[in-house]
Amino acid sequence: MFCVRFPAATLLLFGAICSATGCGAADVKDFVPADELARKCLTAGLDAWKAGKAPEEIGAANPIVNMQDLQWKEGKKLEQYEIVGPEKGDDQNLRYRVKLSLAGEPAPKEEVYVIFGKDPMWVQSAASYTKMSGM
Repeated sequence: MFCVRFPAATLLLFGAICSATGCGAADVKDFVPADELARKCLTAGLDAWKAGKAPEEIGAANPIVNMQDLQWKEGKKLEQYEIVGPEKGDDQNLRYRVKLSLAGEPAPKEEVYVIFGKDPMWVQSAASYTKMSGM
């Protein structure tokens, strides 16, 4: 399978241009996945991290999953995780609180992941999402 990955900012810019020029009647709700699909994509990303794979090697093909986590990118190793449950946000995107046990850390830490998109699906740690959106 061949997959081209685009930076999130590029995709957001493309979406904004399409919205402004009328090349689609998409609603933001079209890019909010169902809970079951969002959990499946989050689990696929966390399982890949735990298995020692790179973010580009998640392996989920339907839909394609793009996961961004600054800790993973920095090379931290995930030993265990527990999806605690949904989290409220200030927008329509789905969010899940996850307990992460990282190698070398004295105790698990909690992280919130934001999940959005259609195909590809985007799974981003709150820090990555904030950095991408410029907040």
